[in-house]
Amino acid sequence: MGNTTNTDSPRLSSSSPSPQSSSSSPLPRSSIHRQDSATKEIHISTNHVDGFHYTGELLSGTVRIPRSFLHRHLTSIKHRTPAEALHKRSLRSAIMIELVGDATYSAEIDTAADSDGHVVHKVNLCRERCIVTINQNRLASETLVHSSSSPDSISTSINAPAIIHGTFQIQIPDDLPPSLANEHSPSVVYSLELSISSSRSRYQIPLVLSSKGSIPHPMTGIELHNSIVNRNNIHLRASVAKIFYRPGEQIPVRINYSNPQKRSVRSITVRLVQIYHIHNDQNHLQIDGKEWTFDTLTTLPQREWIGEASLQLFDRQLQASYPSHYVGTTQTIECALHYAIVIELTERKGDDVQLTLSPIQITYQV
Repeated sequence: MGNTTNTDSPRLSSSSPSPQSSSSSPLPRSSIHRQDSATKEIHISTNHVDGFHYTGELLSGTVRIPRSFLHRHLTSIKHRTPAEALHKRSLRSAIMIELVGDATYSAEIDTAADSDGHVVHKVNLCRERCIVTINQNRLASETLVHSSSSPDSISTSINAPAIIHGTFQIQIPDDLPPSLANEHSPSVVYSLELSISSSRSRYQIPLVLSSKGSIPHPMTGIELHNSIVNRNNIHLRASVAKIFYRPGEQIPVRINYSNPQKRSVRSITVRLVQIYHIHNDQNHLQIDGKEWTFDTLTTLPQREWIGEASLQLFDRQLQASYPSHYVGTTQTIECALHYAIVIELTERKGDDVQLTLSPIQITYQV
C-alpha cells in the first residue's frame, strides 16, 4: 500500500535539429499538480502510491485512525470506552469510505447567467460507498514492558497509544470521465472520503482517474499528415509517423513549407495540446511545444524550409484519449478528451497560417 502524496509532472523540453537561418526554442510546458488534503490524524492510503487509477479497476486501500480521535467523535454512542464501541456492530458499520466525483462546467446564456453570459453547473458524477473493515487482530493496544535490574522490583505494563486499522475495496465504475484538475470550469475532480456516522466531518484524499484508452489495431501505423495554402501561396505541411502513443513517448513532428513568392516568414510554432470537452465548455492544456524564429531583417526569405520537433508526453498521470459520449453513474455529462498537434506560421506582413493534424491517440493499452 502507498500513501497518496503530492505529485508533479516534470517539465521536459523538446529537442530537434535547428533549421538554417533560424533559431528554435521549446515553449513552456504545463505541469499537472496534485494536493493531498488528508488530515494529520486520519491516514488513508491506496494500492497506487501516486493516487492514479484506471476506471473499471478494483481500488483497495487502508485507513488508520487514532483511538483517541474516535473517542472524541463517539459521544453520541452510549459506550463506556471506544474499545467497547469497536466491538459493537453499530460502530463497525459506521466507518465508511466513499469514491466521490464532481464536475463543473459552463453553459450557454439562461436566466441564471452571470455577467459574462454563462451559467456554471456543478454535477455529482458518482458516489460509490463501502464499509471499512476493522482489523480485529490489531485492536489491542501494544504493550511496552519496563524491567528493572533490581530483583525486588516488579515489571510495569504501559499501554501505548492505539491505532485503529481498517481496509476497504471499491470497484471504480467503467463509465466515469477522466480527471481534469482546473481552477475554473470545466473540471472533473475525484476524491476518497472517509466518514464516521457520529461525526459530520469528512476526511479525504484526491484521486486521478483515467481510462486505459483504445487498443491499437494493425492499421494504427498509418502516417497522419495535413497541409494548407494561404492566399500568398505559402504551402504549409506537417506529419507524424503513427496514430497511437503511450505516456512518456516522444512524438516526432515533421514540418515543411514552400514559399514561391519568397514572403518573409517571422516564426513557426508547433504545439501538442490536450483538449477536454464537457458539453460545449472546453479546456486547453499545452503538453509541449517548440518555436522557430527567423531573422527577417538580415536573412533573405527561403523558398523551401524543413524542420522537425520532438514533442514530449508526460510520463505519469496523463489521461488517455477519451471519445465523446455521455458518462456518469449518478448524473451524466457529455465528455470528450483528445490530443491535437497545432502548427502556426506567422508572416512578417500578411496572413498567418494555422494547421491542425488529425487527433493522435494516447493509450495505456498494449
